[in-house]
Amino acid sequence: MKPATKHAQRPADAARLDARAPRMPSDPVESLGLLLHGLAKGWREAMDRRLRPLGLTRVQWQALLWLSRAGGELVQGELGDLLEIGAPATVALVDRMERDGLVARHAVPGDRRRNAVMLTPQAGRLLRAIQGVASELRHEVKAGLTGEELKTLCALLSKAKHRIDGLKR
Repeated sequence: MKPATKHAQRPADAARLDARAPRMPSDPVESLGLLLHGLAKGWREAMDRRLRPLGLTRVQWQALLWLSRAGGELVQGELGDLLEIGAPATVALVDRMERDGLVARHAVPGDRRRNAVMLTPQAGRLLRAIQGVASELRHEVKAGLTGEELKTLCALLSKAKHRIDGLKR
């Protein structure tokens, strides 16, 4: 008798793994954080896969998007805060992106201890590609929702975010 191949064992192994996988709590309030985390994680991972051919790391494409949303320039510390990385990691990121011609750095007028980071024309071309990928992903995600569901989801998430922002005080 021929021994089972690894491929033949995968469905049973997968079933055992699924049986051990954590279950979503039945209480919607308990599920909220897990659902939000899962959605954000899945979104980032989908963007990573789609942007891999451009040679960008997650933190690089996120930095380019944050800079774009800010009008093309941010103080280096603000960029690090938005990316949720520390000062040393932000310096290394900006160094790498400056070397690659994606950003330029200059002293903030009136405060030579702070640097501003600005997008270059080369980054603008790359940003158009990133925004195209993001637009395609948004379109695919919203295809599973009606217009009314999407509107309601956004309103509820906005309300929850406003509430959590108020708890910081």
